[in-house]
Amino acid sequence: MLRLAAKLVAFFWRRADGAEGEEAGQPGPELAEGDAKLKTVQGVVTRYCGDYGMIDDLIYFSSEAVTSKVLLNVGQEVIALVQEDKVSSGLKAIRVEAVSDKWEDDGKNRSRGLLDSSPQVLIGCVTSLMEGAGYISQTTYFSLESVCEGFQPCKGDWVEAEYWIRPGTWISEAISVKPLRYKRVDRVCISSLCGKNGVIDDSIFFTLDSLKLAEGYVPQRHDMVSAVVVESSQSCYVWRALCMTPVKRRDSSAFEETADEFCGALLLKNKGDIEVTRLTNFGTLKEGESKNMVIWIENKGDIPQNLVSCKLAGWDKAKQFRFQMLDKAQTCPAGSLVPIPEKKNFSDKNINFLDSHQKNRTSQASESSLVNNGDISPDDCTCKGENGDKEKATPRKQATELDPGGLIPPGGKTLIVIMCDAKSPGRCRELLLLCFSSFTIGRFLEVNVVSREESLIAVREPFSWKKSKTTPTLTSTKTTVVVTAQKRNSRRQLPSFLPQYPIPDRLKKCVEQKIDILTFQPLLAELLNMSNYKEKFSTLLWLEEIHAEIELKEYNMSGVTLKRNGDLLVLEVPGLAESRPSLYAGDKLVLKSQEYSGHVIEYIGYVIEVHEEEVTLKLNPEFEQAYNFEPMDVEFTYNRTTSRRCHFALEHVIHLGVKVLFPEEIILQSPQVTVNWNNVQDTKRDGQPTSKNWKSTKDQSKHAAKERQAGAQDALGLAAFARKPGNLVNEAQIPKAREKEFFNPVLNENQKLAVRRILSGDCRPLPYILFGPPGTGKTVTIIEAVLQVHRALPDSRILVCAPSNSAADLVCLRLHESQVLRPGAMVRVNATCRFEEMIVDAIKAYCKDGEDIWKASRFRIIITTCSSAGLFYQIGVRVGHFTHVFVDEAGQASEPECLIPLGLVSDANGQIVLAGDPMQLGPVIKSRLAMAYGLNVSMLERLMSRPVYMRDEDAFGACGAYNPLLVTKLVNNYRSHPALLALPSRLFYHRELEVCADPKVVTSLLGWEKLPKKGFPLIFHGVRGSEAREGRSPSWFNAAEAVQVMRYCCLLARGISSQVSASDIGVITPYRKQVEKIKILLRNVDLMDIKVGSVEEFQGQEYLVIIISTVRSNEDRFEDDRYFLGFLSNSKRFNVAITRPKALLIVLGNPHVLVKDPCFGALLEYSITNGVYTGCDLPPELQSLPDCG
Repeated sequence: MLRLAAKLVAFFWRRADGAEGEEAGQPGPELAEGDAKLKTVQGVVTRYCGDYGMIDDLIYFSSEAVTSKVLLNVGQEVIALVQEDKVSSGLKAIRVEAVSDKWEDDGKNRSRGLLDSSPQVLIGCVTSLMEGAGYISQTTYFSLESVCEGFQPCKGDWVEAEYWIRPGTWISEAISVKPLRYKRVDRVCISSLCGKNGVIDDSIFFTLDSLKLAEGYVPQRHDMVSAVVVESSQSCYVWRALCMTPVKRRDSSAFEETADEFCGALLLKNKGDIEVTRLTNFGTLKEGESKNMVIWIENKGDIPQNLVSCKLAGWDKAKQFRFQMLDKAQTCPAGSLVPIPEKKNFSDKNINFLDSHQKNRTSQASESSLVNNGDISPDDCTCKGENGDKEKATPRKQATELDPGGLIPPGGKTLIVIMCDAKSPGRCRELLLLCFSSFTIGRFLEVNVVSREESLIAVREPFSWKKSKTTPTLTSTKTTVVVTAQKRNSRRQLPSFLPQYPIPDRLKKCVEQKIDILTFQPLLAELLNMSNYKEKFSTLLWLEEIHAEIELKEYNMSGVTLKRNGDLLVLEVPGLAESRPSLYAGDKLVLKSQEYSGHVIEYIGYVIEVHEEEVTLKLNPEFEQAYNFEPMDVEFTYNRTTSRRCHFALEHVIHLGVKVLFPEEIILQSPQVTVNWNNVQDTKRDGQPTSKNWKSTKDQSKHAAKERQAGAQDALGLAAFARKPGNLVNEAQIPKAREKEFFNPVLNENQKLAVRRILSGDCRPLPYILFGPPGTGKTVTIIEAVLQVHRALPDSRILVCAPSNSAADLVCLRLHESQVLRPGAMVRVNATCRFEEMIVDAIKAYCKDGEDIWKASRFRIIITTCSSAGLFYQIGVRVGHFTHVFVDEAGQASEPECLIPLGLVSDANGQIVLAGDPMQLGPVIKSRLAMAYGLNVSMLERLMSRPVYMRDEDAFGACGAYNPLLVTKLVNNYRSHPALLALPSRLFYHRELEVCADPKVVTSLLGWEKLPKKGFPLIFHGVRGSEAREGRSPSWFNAAEAVQVMRYCCLLARGISSQVSASDIGVITPYRKQVEKIKILLRNVDLMDIKVGSVEEFQGQEYLVIIISTVRSNEDRFEDDRYFLGFLSNSKRFNVAITRPKALLIVLGNPHVLVKDPCFGALLEYSITNGVYTGCDLPPELQSLPDCG
């Protein structure tokens, strides 16, 4: 530091001397005003107000004097070039530079490339790539020249880089980049190959765009290969293959010509002097309409050509195209179409595959590029029949394959009439193959079909999403009117000592001026550890707050009118449903009246309910009654309470230390409870020493797994029986001893193991993880564990938390329904801002006791949200108050949020239980910077990536592949049909999920007449519709998919053979505008009871039938790998969506877009190979997949 400061001082003295010399030679106008003298001083900024500041309360400087983009704060050491004015006798700095012990500014030596200080290490993820360069963690630039030899980075790769801050620009730049982790895998099988993307051993992703291959080798499915792989986040995969060599190839003769070669540009070219009509687009047809088009074939050569056959490739599953040959002598006017009377009666087989409207411009553009913009022959024409001609004398054979059986002589022509019956709305493409003796010529047949229902949800007004202009600051007199005190506030007078934790100005400047964030907090570049834990998470929390504040300002509204809903006022906020902006119950906003006579009235309001794009407000009662729809300005404010609690928790969890936050070894503790479990032996030996580490427990774990598996079959049958409605547990089937042992008699063996482990607390204070995939009874297990701890440990104090009110309410409700707890044992503590009308009646009694926090803290079981657990800090509750802390849905909470309840547990004997699924929805984080540096990773997910928690099949293969002392993975799925469970089990859960659902429920729709494959309850319906936006809403919708969703709902709810209740059908779509359009259509057919919502609204729920509308369909804009998939590119959302149904899953989407995503590509592949794909034509990379239908 001293050496660095000495260099800076020496530099400035040199610059000062130089400046004085220059000024002596050429006196400037500034020196003419008074004899000034320059001097360099080092001091501390004591005041700084943005435009000006003071150094040591003596030297004034303006913001213009601050060099480059240096960020200054009060307390910052600086070196200043000071001018002493003899006239004013004052000191003014004409140049100010910050002193840093990390790097130097470019003014110190502009000719130097790198800095004197050693480069810093950055651990991060490649977030973007461009030609010859890329970015790590959003902000650190790297050139491909700095990448280590043999490594070609891809978006999502985890890397270790050395970086420095480039002087003058304040941007970090990597000088070396290498993979963070890599390994070699030998003799593994290519399990999937879909176009350019593939998967090795069901766990390693690869793309042919970046894969290095042995010369001449083309990967094929089922090839045995060896590969070098790097750690990379590729959708649901965590490794990416860098290079691959074959070990054993399949017989190349077994492979047919690939779809890419089959439908390439070569196929579309004219050959053998044969010219074929190029205009083969039917344009837009209405549903039920039919039209004809003539394809001319002309021989312009000197040799006769034999047209052996004409056929369709079968891309169009709805079979809308057919054709026939006409007599060669027939003539027709050029450029015309043959209209056919509209067909009103289609077969029932096809009527359900009608989708919606699309403007067909992209199809023509794609064809012109494929045919190399060739000129169209003047003889090319289409044929239009006229009433009264003798055309009907020519017999017409309608078919999908034609045998013309004749030669086309030199100069001769023949023609084919292509018929299109518009059955399947949306865009569709078919391939026409004209097979000659020695070559084949292909033509794409294209049509866009629109449906009549589309008019109900057509675009109402053009999309014009514009950010609201910032309302200028008014100089008018203001009167502020606040809401009268809420009932809940009057009962809860808590000490308000929670620190503010203000956002540092330097950090705000970094974000606002887009200065590299590492200039403020270089610790972000490091891997998370105990020494940087607080500083790193504090910075990430501030980044999220800055983003929220900036975003909210952009959504301020001007001149809006509120609506009435009874006595309350409702504000419509476009984009709210997509969290643009994010508003929650309890948030504060300001309503401003229009200026009148220089006076403005501000009304402070609070959000009490958020519903789609409307928020219900609680305002001053007098204003609510007097409001007469006057225009108001709206300012949104960010609620910092949860963030401040997170900061506070960060300060107080340090006492937990590495044992909880960064566990490395297991030290066995004496059990909290010694119980002789009847009929099941415990997995831990009695009298185990307490100092053994985790390595010494592997053998015990294997032995424990064998004991656990012994009773699995009995538990499975019992659980399945217990799920049948109306059935009571037969006392003869369950020993009485077991009834006393567990409150819930139908727990399976994994659930019982988890309860015993939690009750014993062998590894406390290390967190115990209950890994609960979809439908495996995670919450049921938590309820049992809470009841057992409450009964067995009379001195226990249990805190049960969840990230959301709905999840916390569910736990409270289930505990209430157990009828085990006596009155006064449990309390539900709500946030101060939560209104009573939002609480279900069954738990209101528990909430009433929670109004008084002091009283609530004395209950033995306390249920609240993670954020509201911070209320206990405010009454002086500190570490050690709770003996047990359960966090349900822990995967949805950010780590700082999860720390709020954990900071209240005993650091010596406290038991922490994290329950959730790291493969389902994670924390909702808006800031891209905060996400890039890890705020979107929950504590549950981070801990499961640590060695002691990691999956290890070699060590723990006999007991679920995880150390049973720390992790129990529930694998019995009580929800879905085997065909629906197979794909998510393979993609996310190592094929370990077991089907335990009630057969009567999950097989109830196997005979539905609309299934493409009877007995297989999955439909992937390809729809090439149009995505659109309207008005001021940024949300997307797809009319074609919306109409098809409505039709499937009608077929299900009003079917004759398999009628499904509307309440048993759920529709998931990622965009709120699509939700709105689907609801309009369902309301039109009187099916309002069907739930329609986003993936987040369906987490934790299940339905007999789930219909998914993916919406995105713009193929032309799809250039960046998964950018235009938007919400769909999140593998966790995908997992939640496809694991909601019990008996039937229907997916609607554009396969040409969805194939780019690994998860949806896998679903497409699964659907095609099982014969359940229907709808539009498939993209070329999927054409060669075998159809087992």
